Amino acid sequence: MKKVIVIGGGPAGMMAACRAAECGAEVTLLEKMNKLGLKFSLTGKGRCNITNTEPEIMTFIEKYGQNGKFLINAFNTFFNKELIQFLEKRGLVLKELSGGRIYPESDNSWNVVDVFADYLKKLGVHVQLESSVRELLHYKNVIGGVIHENGTLLADAVIIATGGNSYSQTGSSGDGYQFARVTGHKVTDLYPGLVPFNLLDMDTDLNGVKLKNVRGTVTTDDKILSEAFGEFYFTEWGADGSVILRLSRDVKEEIQEDFLTLHVDLKPALEEQKIHERILREINNNGKISYKSMLKEFLPEKMISFFITKTQIPEDTKIANITKEQRETIVRNLKNLTFTITGTRSFDEAIVTSGGVELSHIDPRTMESKKIKNLYFAGEVLNIDGDTGGYNLQAAFSTGYVAGENAAKEPHNNEEN
Repeated sequence: MKKVIVIGGGPAGMMAACRAAECGAEVTLLEKMNKLGLKFSLTGKGRCNITNTEPEIMTFIEKYGQNGKFLINAFNTFFNKELIQFLEKRGLVLKELSGGRIYPESDNSWNVVDVFADYLKKLGVHVQLESSVRELLHYKNVIGGVIHENGTLLADAVIIATGGNSYSQTGSSGDGYQFARVTGHKVTDLYPGLVPFNLLDMDTDLNGVKLKNVRGTVTTDDKILSEAFGEFYFTEWGADGSVILRLSRDVKEEIQEDFLTLHVDLKPALEEQKIHERILREINNNGKISYKSMLKEFLPEKMISFFITKTQIPEDTKIANITKEQRETIVRNLKNLTFTITGTRSFDEAIVTSGGVELSHIDPRTMESKKIKNLYFAGEVLNIDGDTGGYNLQAAFSTGYVAGENAAKEPHNNEEN
C-alpha cells in the first residue's frame, strides 16, 4: 500500500486525499490551521460557489485565459458533473443560480467542508491539524516525505495543495511556492487576483452604493485593457463587485506600474441619443423641477450629490433652463463616469492568487512534477486562475482529484503515464 502525504486542507487537498484513499493508498493530510477548509469556508462570501454548470469543457476553459488548456485532461477526468454527483451522493443538497453557479442549498460553505471531513474520516485518512510542514524530504530528485512541526513522516508520494497568497489569515500564506522553489520549480510573478480596486479621492457619499448591470472599462493612454459587465459597488476606498473583479484579472501587471482609468457606463442598455430623448421628455413634462430632483429618475439617491459635483451644474437649476451643453455633460457622465485607479487591495482581500508554479514543470495528465518524482501539485498553488462563477473551485477539485489518483498508483502504473 502506497503512503501518500497531502499538504493542505483546502478544496484541492481534501479532494486529493479523498481520491488517493479511494484508490487504496494510506493517506495523511497535514493542515497547518486548527480546522480543515478555513479559506474554503470564505468562498462566495461564505456561501461557496462550488462550480458552474457550463457543459462544454472548452468553453469552461476559456474562463482561465491562456493557461486554461493545462486543465483539459483534469476536466476530462473529473468535471462539474462528477463534482456535483460526488457531493450529492454524500448528502449535500445543491442549487443552481444565475449564470450556472452552483451553491449548497443552505448557502453555508461549512456544509461543503463537513461533507469532505466526514468522507475523509470514513476513508480512514489520517488528518493532522496544526501540523505546519517545514521541509520536503527529497533525494536524487525523488520525494521521500516531509518534516512538519510535530515530527517527520516518510511517504511514497507527496501532494502540495497549500493554496496561494490570498487570505493568509486562513493559512494560505504561500508555503507551497517556497516548497516549489527549493525543489527546482519556477514560480511566476504573483499578483492579487479577483481583487477590488483602490480609487483616487473617493467621495464618502458613494460608500455602499450598489449598481446592477453596469459596464466597466479600464484604459491606459486611451488604450482599452479590459471590459466587463455586471454588478458594481462603491466602498470607502474604491470599487468592488463582479465587474471590478473581472477587470482586475486582465490588468494585474499594468496596475502595478501606473495609474489606470476606470470608465463606468451607468446605462449600458441605452444609447446616448435615447438618454438625450429621455431628458428632453422630463424637461417638457416637468420643466419646473430642479436638476437634483430630475436625477432621481436616473441614479440612486446616494449618488446624486457626487454626480452634481461631477457635472458642475447647480442642483437647484430648473431643468427647463438646462442648456444643450449641460445636457451633453449629463449624458456623457451617465455613459462614461471616470475614476483614477491607484492600485488594488492586498492579497488578503483577493479571492485568488494570480500566478504560481510554472505549468511547464508539471505533467497535466497526472499533476506530477517533471523535476521531482512522486511530487504532485494541485489547486491554487499552480499558475492557474479563473473568472468568478465557480471556476476556481472547480479547477482546485479537478487538479486535486487527478493528483490524488495518480499519487496512489503503484510505480509501474505511474510509469505508463
